[in-house]
Amino acid sequence: MGRLSGILVGIVALGLLSCGGAKRDQVIDEQAAVVPVALVVEQEIAGVVLGARLSRPFGLAIDGRGSLYCVDAGNHRIIQFHSDLTPVREIGGHGSAAGLLDGPTFAVIDNELNLLVTDEGNRRLARFDNRLTYAGDIAFYDSEDLLKFGYPSGAALTEFGELWIADRDQNRIAVFNHVGQFDRFVGDFGYSGDQVHSPEKIVVGRQGGFLVCDAGNSRLVVYDDYGNFVRSISSPELDYPIAVTIDGHGLWVVDGVVGRLFLFSHQGERKLMVGPQMSGTSIDLREPSDVAILPDGRIVVSDTGNDRLLVCRIISPER
Repeated sequence: MGRLSGILVGIVALGLLSCGGAKRDQVIDEQAAVVPVALVVEQEIAGVVLGARLSRPFGLAIDGRGSLYCVDAGNHRIIQFHSDLTPVREIGGHGSAAGLLDGPTFAVIDNELNLLVTDEGNRRLARFDNRLTYAGDIAFYDSEDLLKFGYPSGAALTEFGELWIADRDQNRIAVFNHVGQFDRFVGDFGYSGDQVHSPEKIVVGRQGGFLVCDAGNSRLVVYDDYGNFVRSISSPELDYPIAVTIDGHGLWVVDGVVGRLFLFSHQGERKLMVGPQMSGTSIDLREPSDVAILPDGRIVVSDTGNDRLLVCRIISPER
């Protein structure tokens, strides 16, 4: 009965999330409920950054101090930017030794401000502290069962330290407990319900549960904390949703194939679609891979195919 109660609580929490969260968040969301009408590119970050040209920037993460972390996948490194977007430091380099990376993709901040990076080529998650000092890793393979895991994609952590890792190759999500030990799988290959196909980025809902980019099925899947299917979010124009992030406006979703950025309400209704052409830049989005929200409300997009980051201002109609 205790587990059933927990599941019901998780579902209720997700319902609150979808409608804007708890009462305090509902007030914030109502104030920010004006639907944006456009995004304008204010700044492009490209070229040489800390001694190397930005090459296929991929995953993005922002810590509690407002620092932006960018996975510079082409250079197998992580770049930390100050809250004013000045580059501060970097870590990485190509290899398999501790602190080196091989084809990194997504990044996530854990509850203690450590950075977890999906080190896909090395089949592990590498952990760095907030000064990018290497702090260990979590292996994404089983020496006794080599077919158990594929290669890690997106990852997300609960406030209790449970880690969800998308396995793009095995078409499911692997769940690890708070000490980094494998616990169970969520989902399986398929096209409906809790099934997934080529899952990518995962984020934790503001009131619990998980949003999984079910990219191969052109949708987002919502699970409760226990891995039970709650609902899906899709749109006819959405092709390959590779990444998602949440703010007061709703769910910002990146389509890595068509080069577009979507905004869905917390209830799953499409509110905005921009790209491939964006105001403020003459170059269309190409293979974008992630999106993050800066503390001042601006949006950063990894325009991976063009080797740049785009910093965008949200344009909303006058009240």
